[in-house]
Amino acid sequence: MSILKRIIKAKKAEVKLKKEKMPIEKLLIDITKAPANRNFRDIFEYNDFSVIAEIKKKSPSKGTIKANISIRKIAENYEAAGARAISVVTDKKFFDGKLEYIEEVKKYSSLPVLRKDFIIDEYQIYESRWARADAVLIIAAALEKKVVTQFVKKVRYLNMTPIVEVHNREDLKKALGSGVDIIGINTRDLKTFKINFGVIKNLIKNIPKEKYVIIESGVAEVADLEKILIDSRIKGVLIGTMFMKMNPNNVKESMHKIMSKYGN
Repeated sequence: MSILKRIIKAKKAEVKLKKEKMPIEKLLIDITKAPANRNFRDIFEYNDFSVIAEIKKKSPSKGTIKANISIRKIAENYEAAGARAISVVTDKKFFDGKLEYIEEVKKYSSLPVLRKDFIIDEYQIYESRWARADAVLIIAAALEKKVVTQFVKKVRYLNMTPIVEVHNREDLKKALGSGVDIIGINTRDLKTFKINFGVIKNLIKNIPKEKYVIIESGVAEVADLEKILIDSRIKGVLIGTMFMKMNPNNVKESMHKIMSKYGN
């Protein structure tokens, strides 16, 4: 069984328990009282290039990245360093994340927040809005084409920004068919968790110029950006592990190098 299939199997069981603990009717009541979202799409609309800095404690491929963290310190440092948005990995079993991290980030940062998880049930989209996420990642490889489209519409209905993640041409067909504005090319194959920068060149030529493209995974050092920022359609990069391993000053230094070369 591939890593992705193992994650999806666990996620189905997790969502089933969550529905029992907090029915969707309760989520809906709380959502009506929630404050307005921050506009995630605007970071691409008004900037030529953006860095999305990620909070991620561990992963199946890297193991533990940083066990003991202060969400406040990381969020404040990411914003001070020049990130334009923060991604929060919320999967508990495989990534040691928490849904509660989203609201905590928003207490200490004015940046829009992306929920990064394995969204396989509509319930999780409502849950994302309840948790105050501004954007939701939808992984095409985990869903049928029609479900990707349904989820994109539901995310927008709840006033969040959808991002569809792709790794191959089949994924890209699902993304383009959904009408999503932001496409994330993941250089990591979720079946094997191996990195391949070659997928960027294979996919980018088939993405319409009006779409915003971000690159996810694989940035181990600033120099890697030269290998992946190969087309003007690429408007951003998501960096997690590299930043999480650094001390605050090194994050700021790396961000300065990136934005000095690629930012506006």
